This record gives sequence, structure tokens and C-alpha cells, in this order.
Amino acid sequence: MLGKLLKYEFKATARLFLPLYLALLAFALINRFISPFKVFEPSTALLDLQMLISLLSIFIYFALIVGVIAMTVIIMIRRFYTSLLGDEGYLMFTLPVKPWQHIVSKLITAMAWTTLSFLVTVGSIVIIAGEPGLAVQLKEFIVAFQEIFGVAGYYILPGYALAAMASNILMIYAAIALGHLFSKQKLIATFAMYCVLYIVSQLLIILIFVPFVLPFMRFLINPATPAPGQINSLLLLFLLPIVILGAGYFILTNMILKFKLNLE
Repeated sequence: MLGKLLKYEFKATARLFLPLYLALLAFALINRFISPFKVFEPSTALLDLQMLISLLSIFIYFALIVGVIAMTVIIMIRRFYTSLLGDEGYLMFTLPVKPWQHIVSKLITAMAWTTLSFLVTVGSIVIIAGEPGLAVQLKEFIVAFQEIFGVAGYYILPGYALAAMASNILMIYAAIALGHLFSKQKLIATFAMYCVLYIVSQLLIILIFVPFVLPFMRFLINPATPAPGQINSLLLLFLLPIVILGAGYFILTNMILKFKLNLE
């Protein structure tokens, strides 16, 4: 059933994201060919039709980037709220699906679109830059990356990024679920709950995990050049509180949807 939920979520959101991605990449290609930034060089900075076209092209491109970022956040929040706590909730919770499956489907979809939005944005920047030596620079970056993080870095860093992304999304879901427990001013209550969860999570990290992290960091600072294994161990140590907090947000959201659900 989780697969069907994911299929439904991706179909419902793809029609919003895909046209925006295509528009962003299209304007990146347009900007690549017209080279709008060269128009503003001192020797050619004349107010003419080319400059106006370049200004308009740059403005639309950056507006699309902002739109992609804003759309990702808005849809992530809207899909969770309307599907589970809004009018659609009456239908969704009549399905033979457990609350945790609803949360997981929303989480996976949000993470997938967030990752894809990042990749599309980076890809559009690469298209505009059009550096001829990009392949050489990429090889140099890979060599430097392996010297710092080693081969394990290819797994630890993406894992760290995905865990941090999941934890932040789950914190938003938990704040929405807590805010919905209030009978009035649910939007304000949701924002207040998010602030509370954020402050509490930071305090827990400082009080519980920092005392364990500081001695390890002092150990890393002593060598002139920390080994990749030491750096990766530090990343894994920082990953622990993120995973614990994310699990806490997930359990809290699941408990509210399971025992305290109020769709009125």
C-alpha cells in the first residue's frame, strides 16, 4: 500500500514541479546563448534593446530559481496538511493504511523533490557558466575530495545530507501536527510549535551531545592533517543527534495522527 501512496503523491506533485523545472532549464539555455552578464561589462554597458532583453532574461531566471525553492517548501507543507489534516484527511484515513505509512510517503516524496530541485538548480547554473574546463575542474575536485574524506565520504556525506533533510522535514510535520491540536489559530500555533521544537532540539544537542563531541574535536585538531577516517568519524558523531531527533519527530507525528487526530 505504501507503493500506491507514493505513486499518488508523485503524480499529484509532478504536474506542479516538472513544468517549473523545464522552464528553469529552458531559461538557463537561453541565458547561455545570449550571455546576458557580458552586456554589463564597462565597455558595452549601453542602455539598448540587448541590455533590456538581458535584464529581463536574468530577472526571469532568478525568479524561477526562487520559485523552485519556494514551491518545494510550500508543496511539502501543503501536501502534508491538506492530505492528512485538511478535507482530504477524511478520505485518506478511511484507507487501509496506517498513519506511519502516510508520513513515510509524504517524507519520501518531499525528500525526492527537494533533492531534484537542488540538482536542477545546480544543473541550470552549470549550463549558464558553460566553462570549457569544467571536466578538468571536476576531476580535480574529485581528487581533493578523496584526499579529505576518502572513498567512505561518497557514502557518509550524502547520508548525512539525507538524514539532515529528513530530520528537518519531520520537524515541520511534527509542528503541523502539534499546531493542529489547537482549536483556534492553528497556523499561528503551528509556527509557534516549530519554534519550540527548533529551540528544544538545539538545547538537547548542546546539553547532551556537545560534551561528547568536544573531546573528539580536540583529538582531531591535534594532528596537522586529520586522516579521512577521523573526519568521517566526526561526521558520523554529528549524524547521531540528527537521526535521534528525526526519529523523535516521526514518533511524535505518528502518535498524534494515530491517537489525537482531529479533522474538525
